[in-house]
Amino acid sequence: MRSIVCILLFVTMITGCRSTKETAAESGELAALYNPSEFSLNVDYQVHHLSDDLTSLYVRIFPGELLFNQANEDGEYRALVDISYLLYELDDDGMVSAVSDSSGFEVKLGQKDQERSGYFTAKVLSIDSGKRYMIRLESRDMLRGTRGLKHLFIDKTDDLSSQNFSVVSARTSYPRFQNYLMPGEVFKIKYRHPGTDTVYIDLLKVDQPFPRPPVALNAPSFYPFAVDTTMVVPFSDTTVFTLPEQGMYHFRVDSSRREGITLHNFGPDYPQVKTAKGLMEPLFYIATLAEYNNLLNQPNTKRAVDDFWLKRTNSTDRSRELIRVYYNRVLYSNLFFRADREGWKTDRGMIFILMGPPDRMKDNGLEERWYYSSGRKGKVAEFVFERKPGIYSNQNLLWRKDMQSLPYWSAAVSSWRDGKVYSFSKL
Repeated sequence: MRSIVCILLFVTMITGCRSTKETAAESGELAALYNPSEFSLNVDYQVHHLSDDLTSLYVRIFPGELLFNQANEDGEYRALVDISYLLYELDDDGMVSAVSDSSGFEVKLGQKDQERSGYFTAKVLSIDSGKRYMIRLESRDMLRGTRGLKHLFIDKTDDLSSQNFSVVSARTSYPRFQNYLMPGEVFKIKYRHPGTDTVYIDLLKVDQPFPRPPVALNAPSFYPFAVDTTMVVPFSDTTVFTLPEQGMYHFRVDSSRREGITLHNFGPDYPQVKTAKGLMEPLFYIATLAEYNNLLNQPNTKRAVDDFWLKRTNSTDRSRELIRVYYNRVLYSNLFFRADREGWKTDRGMIFILMGPPDRMKDNGLEERWYYSSGRKGKVAEFVFERKPGIYSNQNLLWRKDMQSLPYWSAAVSSWRDGKVYSFSKL
């Protein structure tokens, strides 16, 4: 096989508002959140706390995904997106206790908006401080009928945590919706409390460790982070920043506290998988330690990766199919699960790569439960990921290893090593 296949992903006006009240939370099955084939409408969201009782929900819509026409009573050439949300309040243990609010709004885009790469708007929500929440956001193109679904964790227990900061592009002044920036990209940071004149920037090691192999039930998934250097920088809403080298940058405004907002420079290709190193590193999940160390020491990493896959099947065509599926999952993991590291390096990313998207999923705020079903034998494999918000991310969910799920992880690894895409549904 001369070359490996690089997998690529191609990836304001609010009119009307409605509101209803609910008293109990439903534990919905949300597997489609992580299945790209289920939802074709991609809408991005970001939250920024404005005060103790107000939070701004930033919204980014991609007009190229919408249907524009004049089939309306006004004869206007437009697109219409309906966004509805459920705001779940979490109790002290992180469990959903009640629905705090249920509402929705419509976003109308005109003809001049059709050619834009992105359309931005915002909605101010009434959310009390001192609590944590989970918000379920569903979007619908009212003309085409396509849908999108997102979940966000909202923390209003601390006015130094990440959602009290807003990152905006220095070039466009639009909000940034990811926690990573491209090399050389310039941005500004807005903090909830005006008058703050100093920011402390912790630079952490570039190469974050991979999840530890789950060989022991109680073994922690990750090694702790280590701060390399701390810089003290004058700060205002007009200060322009950039992330000059690859690594993790943690911005905080209190020298005695660790809470703040974390941004990443993952390199120019992220979330895509294009370089030889980027193709080699995810093999950590299916290679033996000796094989992986051998890959690290090869002078031609690309050829070594090609040879690794070819040895799985002894067939160029079958190896290419393995490559296509495996690295597509790596890429989607980067999009779905990024936290304080690349998405593929998280526990959920590891299971997603090995097992694929779950057939069913439940999220109660405290944990996510993924279910894989076997139609032939009626078996169900369950993976539980516990939410562990940390200093560098509130999106950390760690796999709770048990004797029921470990054998399925092991079987998936063996299947990939034998040159077969693991499919629990075909067991």
